Amino acid sequence: MNPASLTVTTPTDTTIVMTRSFNAPRRLVWEAMTDPAKLRRWMFAPPGWIMTVCEFEPRVGGKYKWVWKNEHADPVMTIHGMMKEVVPHERVVHTQTMELAQCGPVEDFSVTLEFTERNCVTQMRLTLAYGSKEARDGALKWGMEHGMELGYKQLDAMLDEMKSAEPSRSRRR
Repeated sequence: MNPASLTVTTPTDTTIVMTRSFNAPRRLVWEAMTDPAKLRRWMFAPPGWIMTVCEFEPRVGGKYKWVWKNEHADPVMTIHGMMKEVVPHERVVHTQTMELAQCGPVEDFSVTLEFTERNCVTQMRLTLAYGSKEARDGALKWGMEHGMELGYKQLDAMLDEMKSAEPSRSRRR
């Protein structure tokens, strides 16, 4: 089965909702999206960018930080925040601040990541909640969904590897 590509909607003036399916059990998708070593492998960066910091603590009060650099700036982009709610394999809510070398900090917003599973296919729902319509519209102008989908395609390949590495007993469930 081929996973569906990323779908982007704007259900309110201040939110962006992105959904995507992964052909893998929810526990593997959760692991890939919360383990820093695995995040490093699939998170997309434009050509010439290198991820220099990848930290993620999936617990209430835990922090995360992702930093990229390129030949023009170190860092060129930093994304960081704090976990507000964590339900393993199901849901994580965190704050997010993005800092760009040329622009400085971009308005903080809230991220809710939810996972549901049916027949070993995991549906991810990512909700970005901004403080204003202007902030939401500014985020949409960046075209972030294109880079995210490229990363999710890399994640698809990594999930296939993770499934293949499991004992055959686990794959039959």
